[in-house]
Amino acid sequence: MEPNHHRDFILAEVHRLFKEKLGIAQDIDFITHVPANAGDVRAYEYEDGPSPDTDNVAFDLTRNHSSPWNSFILSFLLREFQARCTQEAWPIRKDDDYIEEVLHERYKRLRTLWRNARPKLTAKGLIETPAEQEARLVEENLIQVKESRQATRRRNKYHRRKTVLDRIVTMKSEAPDDDLRSWQWLQRLIKSLGEHGMSSEESSVENGIENVLRVKKMEWWKNIDKELEIIDLQRILDKDIFCSQGAKPLPRKRAPDNPTSSRAPVTALPTALHNEEWISQLTERQRESLKISKEPFPWMKIIAT
Repeated sequence: MEPNHHRDFILAEVHRLFKEKLGIAQDIDFITHVPANAGDVRAYEYEDGPSPDTDNVAFDLTRNHSSPWNSFILSFLLREFQARCTQEAWPIRKDDDYIEEVLHERYKRLRTLWRNARPKLTAKGLIETPAEQEARLVEENLIQVKESRQATRRRNKYHRRKTVLDRIVTMKSEAPDDDLRSWQWLQRLIKSLGEHGMSSEESSVENGIENVLRVKKMEWWKNIDKELEIIDLQRILDKDIFCSQGAKPLPRKRAPDNPTSSRAPVTALPTALHNEEWISQLTERQRESLKISKEPFPWMKIIAT
């Protein structure tokens, strides 16, 4: 399995390449991108016209990454990327197929951003006014920022729990303890769920004073609140794993009236990690889409000590 920091490094360098070649500081700036001239695109693809100008990159935003015009630009960016990798002696290298896929995804995201920024029809069937368009873009950006923040929390939560468990299992393996198997089971539980199997939270204010994180309910998820509390408590007890620097974490609140997560269930999990009642109500096709693993996952009752 590819280490997360490898992927993060490649993504960061792809972002840097796009920013420099497109002259943008951040993704939102791409909404002002001037697309390639339709006549130039037609001449290149169907006649004997010149190829795209690599000194002034302009995508054909009416087409996806596989069009001849866009393929030429993305192939140029691929060569530029691999040349930088060699010149700057990057510690992480990937083959052309890997980088090509990342470039395609990057273009797809920017193209979607650009298309969403075009005026749309309102509910009344009229073209948006500039003010309506701006309001829509602001709202969409707020949603995107919120989703990004929640994804970061999930990622940090997963790596924090994984680090705690890896450390505990290593320590207890050196001097075998009676509860070693329990910690190994918890370690397997967290690694099986992965970062996408961690719950999301929404910021909230309690009694008009205290900020809290309301844990979103995941209907497909087996209730493992007690198991997670054991892991999270260990982070507080073991000062050697995490220092006390940084902002004090906000209290996390689980309650029946908390919002329900809209994220899709994690696929390829053992049956034991799903909510039995939820899964019994699915259609056969829905069950197939989960790609449920046949790997056994015997449940273990963990008692905090």
